[in-house]
Amino acid sequence: MREGGERALFGADDSRKLRLIEALADAGIRDIDLGSGLTEPAFLLRCLDSQKLLGRIPADTQFVFNLTLKTWEPLSEALRVIPREYLEKIQVSLGMVEYRSDENLLERAHDKLLSIGVGSFRASILNAFAHEIDDDRYEFINKQIARVRQRGIDLVRVNDSIGTLYPDATAVLAANLVRDNPDITFYLHSHDDRGLGLANSLASIFHGFAMVEGGVGGFGNRAGLANVEVLSQIFAERGITVAGAPLDTAKLSKAAALAEDVFMVLPNVYRPVSGMLVENENAGIVNVPDYLGVSRPVDYFLNPIGLFPDTVGQILANTGLPSEYLADEEFLAAVTNRLVTRMEHELYWEKRAKFDELLRQVTDFYTGIVRLEDVQTTALEVLQDKALRSAVGSRETARTAEER
Repeated sequence: MREGGERALFGADDSRKLRLIEALADAGIRDIDLGSGLTEPAFLLRCLDSQKLLGRIPADTQFVFNLTLKTWEPLSEALRVIPREYLEKIQVSLGMVEYRSDENLLERAHDKLLSIGVGSFRASILNAFAHEIDDDRYEFINKQIARVRQRGIDLVRVNDSIGTLYPDATAVLAANLVRDNPDITFYLHSHDDRGLGLANSLASIFHGFAMVEGGVGGFGNRAGLANVEVLSQIFAERGITVAGAPLDTAKLSKAAALAEDVFMVLPNVYRPVSGMLVENENAGIVNVPDYLGVSRPVDYFLNPIGLFPDTVGQILANTGLPSEYLADEEFLAAVTNRLVTRMEHELYWEKRAKFDELLRQVTDFYTGIVRLEDVQTTALEVLQDKALRSAVGSRETARTAEER
C-alpha cells in the first residue's frame, strides 16, 4: 500500500485505497504497511475506524505506519490525529535508522513516538548493496541491529533498497543474520530492479527469515517489489504455511487487479499468476504443457501462427464431428483458410487501429506529471501573488491617506 501510493504518478483517493485494503485483508493479508506522507495518518485513522467500529477489516490485522528519520518530526505530529487507544494498537516502522546516528536521532524519535502513545515498533535498515555483501556492510547492519535492540525493538526489515542483491548473497546474509541475532525477527524488503525481487524473498525465507514483504501485482517503487500472489502460489506448492489467516491466491489476484485501478496503472496482462491473460495459451502450435501432461487452468486461443489443418481437425474431433468430415482434407483446409483470412484481413486490422488509438491515449495520459521544476514555478507564482497583494495594499493605504 505504501509504495504503491508513493509510485502513483497522480495519487489515489482514500475511498479506493480502503477498498484495496479490505480486499487484501479478505485474501488473508494480516500485516499492512501504510505511510509515509503527511495525509496518511488521517487515512490510517479511516482504516482503523473501518476495522474497530465497523468490523470491515479483521480484528487481527496489524497496521504499520512507515516513517523515516528524515521526516519523522512532521509525521509524528500528524499521527496525533489518531486517538491514543488506536496508537497503542498500531506499529510504527522506523526507517533509515542509520541516519544521523551521531546525533542519536533514532533514540530521540523513538522516545517522542512513545510519548504520544505509539505502542510498538519495528526498524528498517536501508542498503545500497553491491552484488556481494562484504564484511564492512555486514558489520554496519549488525551495528544498526544493536542500536534498535537497545530500544526494545526485535522486528527488523533489511532493505535491498535499489534491487541489486543476488539470491546467493541473500541466502548467506539471511543465514548469518539469523545465526548472529537469534533474538531478532528479520524480513527482507526486496526491490525488483533486476527482476530478482521474488527470488531474493524466497532465498531469505529459505535461510531463516521469518517474514516476507511484497505487494500484490508486485506494486512498489520503481520496478516494484516481490509479487505477493506469486509468493502465495509458491507457498501452496511448497507446503509453506503462513501464521494467521491462510492466503487465498485467487483473492490476491483480484486485489492485484484492483490495485491497478486504485493507483491508475495499466493492467499487466501477462503478469505471473494474476495477469488477466496469463492463462491464455496458443492451441495451434505444439502446446508443451499439454504434451507434458501438466494440469493447469487454461484458456486456449488461436492465431495465424499456430493454425494448421491438423489442429482444426483435432478441435473438431473433440467436439464430436463425424469422422467423414475429419477425413476430408479439402474441408479442413477450407475451414483453416477461412479462419486465417478472418484473422489476417479483418480482426488484425480492426485491433491494430484500436491499439494505435489506445497507445496514443496512454501516451497522452502519462503527461502532466508534476516534476521538480514545478516546485520552482509554483514558488514564483506564490511570490508574484504576494507582491501583487502587497502592491494593492500599498495603493489602498495611500488612497486612504489622501482622503484624510
